[in-house]
Amino acid sequence: MFAIDMKRIGSIFGLGKRTIAVIDFDENSLKTAYAKVSKGALDDLIFSTKNIKSANDNDISEAIRIEFSEQKINPAVVLSIVPSHLVITKNIEIPSRDPGEIKEIISLQAGRHTPYSREEIIIDYVDIGAYKHNYTKVLLVIVPRNVIKRQFEIFRNAGIHLDKVLFAAESIGQFISKVSKSDARDFPVSVVHISEDFTDFTVIFKEKVMYFRNIPIGALHLTKEKEYYALRFTEEIKNSLEAYESDSIEKMPNRIILTGLIDEAMRLESSLNESLRIPVSNLFYLNFLPIGTRASSLEPLVRTRSFLHIIAPLLTFDNIKLGLIPEEIKLKRAFQEKSKDIIKAGIFIITIFVLICSLLISKVYFKNSYLKRLKTIYGPQSKEVLTLERDFTRIQVIKNVLSARGYSLEVLGELYIILPQNILLSDIKFDSQGKFSIKGIAKSMAAVFSFVEDMEKSDYFTDVKNRYTTKRKLETGDVADFEIVCLLSKKFN
Repeated sequence: MFAIDMKRIGSIFGLGKRTIAVIDFDENSLKTAYAKVSKGALDDLIFSTKNIKSANDNDISEAIRIEFSEQKINPAVVLSIVPSHLVITKNIEIPSRDPGEIKEIISLQAGRHTPYSREEIIIDYVDIGAYKHNYTKVLLVIVPRNVIKRQFEIFRNAGIHLDKVLFAAESIGQFISKVSKSDARDFPVSVVHISEDFTDFTVIFKEKVMYFRNIPIGALHLTKEKEYYALRFTEEIKNSLEAYESDSIEKMPNRIILTGLIDEAMRLESSLNESLRIPVSNLFYLNFLPIGTRASSLEPLVRTRSFLHIIAPLLTFDNIKLGLIPEEIKLKRAFQEKSKDIIKAGIFIITIFVLICSLLISKVYFKNSYLKRLKTIYGPQSKEVLTLERDFTRIQVIKNVLSARGYSLEVLGELYIILPQNILLSDIKFDSQGKFSIKGIAKSMAAVFSFVEDMEKSDYFTDVKNRYTTKRKLETGDVADFEIVCLLSKKFN
């Protein structure tokens, strides 16, 4: 196991704050890479390898569990790598530009491109780009379902939640595209990743995997029978380029980059340059990790085993599009996420309810406390307050009586002034509410109406009305009985 202190790395890859572990295993070895990712940089990196030859699935689960336990790895995200020789890729054209339709068409047609039935495979794809207006070029990525389910089962037995299974060629292509001087933006670039048992030939363009082919020749073959396998390797690279060209996917690559096990890459560079019409160079990925003076001590390990396929996802995780997850696990996770959202919403509502209740209870409590304090302070003075209140009420009554005293005389005086001589009053009434009525006898009805008008002009009377006027005969002549009602302008109390 080796540890690398990596400060200031990863800013060009747009990483967020998380911890990530990437695991790769086959029938011979178990490889682990773990990084603590802070804002825009990897704080540190740990990668290791273990021999698991002849191990069954339970042994692999136990080896992963022990590795996580010994290194105290507690990642937020766990990723696994699908072996590239088990991946089937196919470049096809889809007669649609709509992502939803593309997904449906791929799901229906994927079985045609594999010897498996639709139920036996897991499919994902890379959208390469538009073609002939209404067509879309895609790279199908197909993996047998039992391969992916086996990986999820191994991690479940290890007690570890596996988030996603990756297609390593995608993250390697993005990594090489970013760190190499030729960033594959104007022309496609071919990346040849040499590992122990296999070689992955990938064409990348604009940080997308355009073409992929697995070559069953690795460093172990090239070290045993160098001349034979070197020739075969060159032929396989030629065949891969010809297959890419025949599919009319994009422009031909303008450069081939050899990476992975760098010793074999350096030995093959000159022969490939002679045999191919494309410039060939090697890229030692360790040089692009700022590990300082420790690089020399790490080189023996990385020169015999390639760790690029498990380090690259740490740096490109946010940009990875492909995720090989069984549909039933996707549905289960979607259900779990919805359940979490419902629980969160319920907790939020209960919290708001509790806060509102607490606020109301606190208001009642503080008001009661304040009332008790007021009673404590002013309780002894309550008798005096009651006495003062009674006295004040009495004073108000007396004031009202005094203010109204003499007003009746003023009203009668006013009435005397405006009363015509040909009218005789027989009854005068008024109450404390200011209602005033008079009854009398007039020599004529005109005199009554004139009297009403004079009362209306007076400041003492309002709303003057003639309730009735009736004629009757006396020995002395005709007279008119009447009754006038009104309100006094000043209210009696």
